[in-house]
Amino acid sequence: MPTDQAPIRRSITFGDTVMKKFQIVSCAVLLVLTATTAAHAVEYVAADDSPASKLCVSAAMDRPIKFLVEMRDTGVSKRYAANQITCNGTNITSFAQQAGNDGNYKMLNPHRRGHVEISDLAQLPTVDGQIMTVSGQVNEAARP
Repeated sequence: MPTDQAPIRRSITFGDTVMKKFQIVSCAVLLVLTATTAAHAVEYVAADDSPASKLCVSAAMDRPIKFLVEMRDTGVSKRYAANQITCNGTNITSFAQQAGNDGNYKMLNPHRRGHVEISDLAQLPTVDGQIMTVSGQVNEAARP
């Protein structure tokens, strides 16, 4: 066997395969983070210092755990929030859904009493890159 021939090399090595998988995963994570940031392009601001308005902003923007902490600090239960608090004239549960916060919507919706809602998603307004002022109110007339 002649010694002047170079050994045959594989075109793809183990390191290359791992690197390609890492690049694919990195791109996927970056895409998800970009989509998440774009989903919260609207900024919600409380119209006043009332606890209800602060809960409305939290329902629209925060993760469920942070929203729960806000409710606890305010002294409001899930059932009370789901049935008594309105945000800009809309029930807080529906408000969270319209804001695109499905986590808070799913957390509050089971506690909502006597409500069936059918929404035409084509009619929901889409707002990108704007600041929305939120006014929260407590519906005292329906209080048990």
